Amino acid sequence: MNIERIKDQALDYKNSVASKYLPIDQEEVLSKIRDADHYFLSIKYDGHFYLLCYEDGKAFLVNPGDNIIEDLPLLEDAQTLFEESKIKKACIVGELYFNKGNERSRVFDLTANLDEKSPDIFFAAFDILSIDGHEYQRNDLLNKYTKLDKIFTDGSRIHSIGSKTVSSRKEIEEYYKQAVITDKHEGVIVKSADGMIYKIKPSVTLDAVIIGYVESEDEREGMLREVLVAMITKDNFYQITAKIGNGFSDDERKALLKKLEISKVDSNYIVASGAKVAFTMVKPELILEYKSIDLATENSKGPIKKMCLKYENSLFTPHQSRPCVSSMSPVFLRLRDDKNVNANDIRFSQITDILELENSENEFYLKESKIVKREVFSKEIKGQKMVRKFLLWETNKSEHPDYPKYVFHYTDFSSSRKDMLKKEVRVSDSIKQVEEIYNNSILGNVKKGWKSVD
Repeated sequence: MNIERIKDQALDYKNSVASKYLPIDQEEVLSKIRDADHYFLSIKYDGHFYLLCYEDGKAFLVNPGDNIIEDLPLLEDAQTLFEESKIKKACIVGELYFNKGNERSRVFDLTANLDEKSPDIFFAAFDILSIDGHEYQRNDLLNKYTKLDKIFTDGSRIHSIGSKTVSSRKEIEEYYKQAVITDKHEGVIVKSADGMIYKIKPSVTLDAVIIGYVESEDEREGMLREVLVAMITKDNFYQITAKIGNGFSDDERKALLKKLEISKVDSNYIVASGAKVAFTMVKPELILEYKSIDLATENSKGPIKKMCLKYENSLFTPHQSRPCVSSMSPVFLRLRDDKNVNANDIRFSQITDILELENSENEFYLKESKIVKREVFSKEIKGQKMVRKFLLWETNKSEHPDYPKYVFHYTDFSSSRKDMLKKEVRVSDSIKQVEEIYNNSILGNVKKGWKSVD
């Protein structure tokens, strides 16, 4: 079996199909779902995306994150079902989830039970990549659903996602009410005959504090365009969560802008708005409630991360980039004058209570850096002192994606210049390259008259 090829297939499907589902609110079924001849409806389970593969008489699971599972009890069921169907080789797309019977199961229930190889971990199959050398086309929906229903019978820990065919958007609304509101499932997947795929879930309502704003331009000058919001983590940092530009009336845009303009503070971290303009940072004191159709934890580049900020003495400073979410179509609902800026009223756990984010509120404990080279030179002309410092260090943090292996830092100070302090930073993962940068900088900046300083 070619595991690397299967991993590539999992990643390709996740990026080109699963991540392209169009999220919509239950109230938008009639307005946002395109008219089509018919639709295939199925339950959305809250779990992890996996490929169920069968080859050489063995069943196993593979996900886009290179994780391979070979010892879950459900894989014994898979082997039996494939054998009974006389299938020699297969690659099935589905969702791995924890079955809690009549209770709502969430993704962290699966995570908590994976290591114990729980017999209550199920697999809901919703697509076919290939069976016995036949590759199924992505729009061949009816044949795929029929095949899945035939292979995966009721009563097994592996089951077909099931599909109901309807011809109107009104029927989609009725199916959603039964599946989500009555039966408490996570959501509904709608696959349209025209190729569109929709994900209908209950919208999420959250509270956050405004920490930045951008003003509109041209004829809408004097109105708020967009706000930057954050929630407070357990260790009392401001975790950026969303940029919100929709839902404000014109009167609210004018009034909010006036309030925010008198609360400006400094920031050592720049955040760009949707209009590519830097947010003006403000004192965190106005709390708002906003709605999001969906919260995504990853994109095509991997897990989503956003900066966690420290606020002290009217200054925002960057603390750490941490796992976070991307809000789909966030909409302002109202200001929350009844809430205060504290780790309870606008807690970041509003998100982690419903989504699994690895180490989202945990400090990353990083090793201390080690100085490799350090040299300082000084020179004095007509009583004016100049200092040039060269520093090279190994971060010892290169296993973390936010850090390079080596950093070169050059400082040039001259009391006679208008811009007295100049700095240069270069990074590299090669000790040979960074030492060359270090040595060339000294050769280019330390000439006659400069003296070494201990």
